[in-house]
Amino acid sequence: MIDWRTEFDEALLRIYSYTYLDNRLPKEYLPGIALLPREMHMVEVILHHPGVNTTELSRITGIPKGTVSKMARQLEENGLLEHFRRGGNLKEVHYRGTVLGRKVFDAHIEFHRVNGREFYDRFNALAEGQKALIVDILSRYADYMKEYCDDRVTQNKNRTTRRRALAKSGTAKLNL
Repeated sequence: MIDWRTEFDEALLRIYSYTYLDNRLPKEYLPGIALLPREMHMVEVILHHPGVNTTELSRITGIPKGTVSKMARQLEENGLLEHFRRGGNLKEVHYRGTVLGRKVFDAHIEFHRVNGREFYDRFNALAEGQKALIVDILSRYADYMKEYCDDRVTQNKNRTTRRRALAKSGTAKLNL
């Protein structure tokens, strides 16, 4: 008998694999406007949090700040959002959606309404407590993965720093 951890891990791996594939394929929400899912979801977050800054966008989406900035510039060039600064702070950039951004988002919602109907019908058939439990588990797992990845990034930076220091000092490289 397979234990629940194996089944859980296998289900997450399948979700990750299909999500990875889906995230690499742009969808045309309006004629001539094709976005990758993470670009569309960035527009969504900005529409739901008008005035959000780069740091907060990164925290909400889990996308690194540099990537958020790059994506935001591209989305702005496409007319889906705009940036602004508040008060005298010239460094911090904030974002808000445009009318076109709202139209694309509405098309995105319609896409999910039509294409996700079967899944959401099944999800909506669950009791409220079951839905809340599933969302809680997924949120906790996302938080765990963020901490895990943050730790791995830090470890890799530390290894790289040690290797560079050893190389500069002429010391033989250690297998770190």
